[in-house]
Amino acid sequence: PVGGLFTTGKVWFVKPDTGSDGHTGKRPDQAVATLAKAVTLATADKNDVIYLISESNTAANTTDYQSATLTFSKDLVHVAGIGAPSPYSNRARIAQLSTATGVTNLVTVSGDGGIYKNFSIFHGVADATSLAALQVTGTRNVFENLHIAGIGHATMLADGACSLFLNGCSENKFQDCTIGLDTIARDGTAGTAEIIFDGGASKTHFVDCLIQAFISNAGYEHVLVEDDTGAGGLTLFKNCLFHSWSANQATPQDQIFVIPAAGAGLNSAQFALMDSYYSTDDASCVWITTGRNLIRNNAVAAAASAAGGEMTIL
Repeated sequence: PVGGLFTTGKVWFVKPDTGSDGHTGKRPDQAVATLAKAVTLATADKNDVIYLISESNTAANTTDYQSATLTFSKDLVHVAGIGAPSPYSNRARIAQLSTATGVTNLVTVSGDGGIYKNFSIFHGVADATSLAALQVTGTRNVFENLHIAGIGHATMLADGACSLFLNGCSENKFQDCTIGLDTIARDGTAGTAEIIFDGGASKTHFVDCLIQAFISNAGYEHVLVEDDTGAGGLTLFKNCLFHSWSANQATPQDQIFVIPAAGAGLNSAQFALMDSYYSTDDASCVWITTGRNLIRNNAVAAAASAAGGEMTIL
């Protein structure tokens, strides 16, 4: 069970550095070079597994670089990285080619019932038209131990830019994932966040996840609901940390969530924060300023905090 996935389907191997798309992909020594090629070889609904093999600690030698959106559209096809399960920048890696532009979503998961685990997605190029690192439109997928790192270049700070774009999807789970990065300062550009909900995205579970950012403006938010029909059903954050920091601890953060303040479209939506916390550089931050009673929080208030869930600054 390489990578922890048993299967009754076929197994396909990808080595971005030493593989070749002229190979069969059926053995490690016959690995193809790209995930795009492996996707064409896999059969939907058979629980085929694609292994992305890390061959080095150097990004250039272990990354499948994309010049267009990489789409996983086949149901019950799974993707696993082979390498150390680091919470940051796993060496089984997907990234955008530095010369490519207009790659609105670097990776899109539109298929259903897939397992995606133990690799990283880095979206960092000098292009304001490349927006989301990972878009999910499919249902009942599980994402485990991924580092989903969007807005990896200051030029990418544009409306719609994010690490994770949940677009009309439902019943997905993110387990032990790191979402965001702490190297490119978020300047509060309207429409940017680490996680964006749109199209009625619903019933998503986040468990043991870190949602992080380096900020330079108090108007940054970790989670954005795009409009009044952006989310539906219950979204659960269980044992998650929303973390931000700034140069010299000088930038406060106003709120963690931004949800539209008017309209009835979100009446069926709720966000449950179960044993989840936020940590920012200023004690004035709140979960949300206009919550419309959509957020439920069970965290006990810290000694120096007026609201539950804020980590105390010592």
